[in-house]
Amino acid sequence: MATDDGQRTRPTLTASDLAAGVPVAVLAVLATVSLAWAHAHHHSLPAVLLTTLLVLAGLGYGLLRLGGRPRIVADRTGLLVVLGCGALAAVMFLPGFSYGVSDKDPGGYVAHAVEIARGGSYSFTDPLLAEPDLPVELVSPGARLPGIWARNLDTGLIVPQFYHLWPALLATAYDVAGFGGITVTTPLVGVIAVMALAGLLRRVGGLVAAGIGGVLLSTNMLQVWQSKYPTSEVFAEAVFVGTLLCVVVAIQERWRPAAFVAGLLAGVGFLNRADGWLLVMLTAAVLGVVAVTRRADGEVAWGAAGLAALLPYACWQAYGAARTYTYLNVVPGLRRTLLLFAVLVVGAFAARLLLRRPVERVLETVGRQRFQQVAGFAICAVYALLMVVGFLRPLLFGESHFVYLGQVLRSYDEQNLRRLAWFFTLPGFALAGLGLAAVALRRWRAATWAVVLPTLLLLPVFAYKAQNSTRLMWWARRYVPHVLPGLIVLMSLALAFAVAWQWRGRRPLRIPALLAAAALAAVFLSQSLPLRSHDEWHGSFGVGERIAALSGDRRGVYLWQRAPYCCAAPTALWATPVWLERGEVSVLMPYDAVNWQSYVNAYRKRFAADPVFVVWTGHTPPPLTGITEVAHLTGTLPFWEESDIARPSKERPIPYDLTVYRVD
Repeated sequence: MATDDGQRTRPTLTASDLAAGVPVAVLAVLATVSLAWAHAHHHSLPAVLLTTLLVLAGLGYGLLRLGGRPRIVADRTGLLVVLGCGALAAVMFLPGFSYGVSDKDPGGYVAHAVEIARGGSYSFTDPLLAEPDLPVELVSPGARLPGIWARNLDTGLIVPQFYHLWPALLATAYDVAGFGGITVTTPLVGVIAVMALAGLLRRVGGLVAAGIGGVLLSTNMLQVWQSKYPTSEVFAEAVFVGTLLCVVVAIQERWRPAAFVAGLLAGVGFLNRADGWLLVMLTAAVLGVVAVTRRADGEVAWGAAGLAALLPYACWQAYGAARTYTYLNVVPGLRRTLLLFAVLVVGAFAARLLLRRPVERVLETVGRQRFQQVAGFAICAVYALLMVVGFLRPLLFGESHFVYLGQVLRSYDEQNLRRLAWFFTLPGFALAGLGLAAVALRRWRAATWAVVLPTLLLLPVFAYKAQNSTRLMWWARRYVPHVLPGLIVLMSLALAFAVAWQWRGRRPLRIPALLAAAALAAVFLSQSLPLRSHDEWHGSFGVGERIAALSGDRRGVYLWQRAPYCCAAPTALWATPVWLERGEVSVLMPYDAVNWQSYVNAYRKRFAADPVFVVWTGHTPPPLTGITEVAHLTGTLPFWEESDIARPSKERPIPYDLTVYRVD
């Protein structure tokens, strides 16, 4: 930062900053290194750990050497708040779900992670597709099993459906502690996200805001679910909040390395998820706008360098290794993305050179308190109108629909805000609105707007069209990376402002605000506490292991009946895990029963030296000759209920019943 005489002072970092930000940076580097080794086809624990240490050491040395060493202050109270929020989060999130089935994306991530750990690569060869004369049934055109996409049907090259950063990180966790390492990774990432949010609020809202925000995020049902669920959303949330924290430090302390790390984290966000493209473009746009103002040129240059460091790699994955998934998620293509970057860069330089005086006049106008009051009121009014329209959308516009797998289905997009209110409550939304007012109607601070603005821009986008399954809790994952922490920030700022507000030397709203915070936390806790003891699909790893163990010390070939129902038939649950997690071979049986016997005989002939099995739903044997029952597995697995019309609130066990037959 600078003093009144223009001299730069030494930037200051607090212990709470380090506790909140360093874990995010370490996590991002570890995940990126894991991904790089997987893309290089040589993923292994020693390689990942050694490279991570070298990158962290080099990054730390380079940033401190070139950007200057900051002054470290204790901030013991802030550190206790951040650590206390992390401890509460650990209590709520641990242990994670034992997700050993492949009914949804989490199972695909877990199975892919184990395959990366076993084979060292994000891609692998299917031994069945590689056989030129062997009939192989596909679950859909180009996919061996759900999410297991074939890049080349002739060679058997498999590249699973999703972006590969999250499975690569889970692969490293598997290398460390097996399936237990995978189970604990998501909760730990959730803890890091909560600590990052508390540290961020410590910077922009003070101790009270930090404590309230950490407690609310730790107890919110969406956060608890996603912090136990092995999907990439909570990692995206941690990266997003970490990016905001670094931006705030760069603004408040004028410490350029923080801007570099912010740009770097934005790139990691795009490596993690397709919607990370939004964070990248938002970061680039902000850098362009700040560059036009001729303010903080050093921070802009460092931030751009951090973004540019990983952007080519992120684009290679998005438009190369995972191009099909990128286009299916309606992410703009590479040409359009590069064109947008070119427009931003050229436009920023042109405006900087040609519009200096108009820009200075705009900045002078924006800096006036009168303008900020009027503009702030307009922002609050527009957002209030958007919220009213959003909540009244069913009455104003009626039902909305979308096309899913060729069918026109109810999308419930008109219910998006109402559904979110089940998790945030209507008073919570009202508090978020008051938080926006506390930011917009007071003297503007760049750091606070940097935290609030992304959520203000992204919430209407996601609320307008979820582009997601309608089932709760699955539907809610769309809002976790950006909207959930943003709304918690606004609620916390509102309550902290009420606590600190003075009238005639007194603080009349302090007790009501603290009571409101406690009441909101109590509601959140009443929703999320049942999840603490719930373990989605607990026991599923054991079922997969029992099926795979039937082949003994040889590789088994398992022919799975087409799932007779949706979505928890044995084939949908365990065909992929038995293949990718246990190292066996899985293939679907044909649709037409007329071809079953010849299909089985072809596999028996080709794999004469290996045991061949047929896996069937229930205990009624299939119409095949030459098979002998070797196992009948039945039981129930814990599963959280799903609903389109109400917030899921309890466990609903799912029964399974399957029989394994050996082909004689």
